[in-house]
Amino acid sequence: FFGEVDAVGVAVAGPLEVAMEAQKLLDFDQPFDVALLDATLNTFYTSANQNERTAIGKLLQDMQEHPQMWTRVDAILEKSQNQQSRFFALQVMENLIRFRWGALPAEQREAIRNYISNVVIKMCADEASFRREKVYLNKLNVILVHVLKHEWPAKWPSFVPDLVNASKSGEILCENSMQ
Repeated sequence: FFGEVDAVGVAVAGPLEVAMEAQKLLDFDQPFDVALLDATLNTFYTSANQNERTAIGKLLQDMQEHPQMWTRVDAILEKSQNQQSRFFALQVMENLIRFRWGALPAEQREAIRNYISNVVIKMCADEASFRREKVYLNKLNVILVHVLKHEWPAKWPSFVPDLVNASKSGEILCENSMQ
C-alpha cells in the first residue's frame, strides 16, 4: 500500500504508513515525539479502518509494556493537550506503581511521588482548571493513592502532615484532598 492522494495531489498516509511512523515511539534512544503519540492515539480512536486500529492497538500495548515507557510520562503530561494521550500516560504510570514500584530505586520512587503530588497541586491552582480537568485530576488522585499504598507510613511518614499543610494553602486543594 503506497497511500492515497488527496484532491490537491498530496500523498495521504495510509494504514501501514501511520503504523510504521508510530513505531518510532518505541525507539527509546531518540527524544519522545509527543505530537506523534497524539496523532497515533487520535487515529486509533477515530479510524474506521480495522487493520489500522489493530496495528496501532498492538503498538500501544507494546509501549505500555515497555520497561522504559514510564520515563516518557512527564513529557506527555506536560506537552500534550490530547486527553487520550494524557490518560495513556497516566495508565503507564499507574501500572508502574502497581506492579513494578518495588523494583525502582528509592530516588526514582521519591521523584515520581513528588512529581505526581506537584501535578495535583498545579491542577488545583485555579478553580477553572480544577473543574475543567476533574476526570484527569481524579486519575492523578488514584495514582497518588497507589503510591501511598506502597510508601505510607514507613517510607512517607510525613504524608498526613504534608496533606494537611497543602490543604491549608487553598480552598480548591483542600476540596481535592477531602474527596
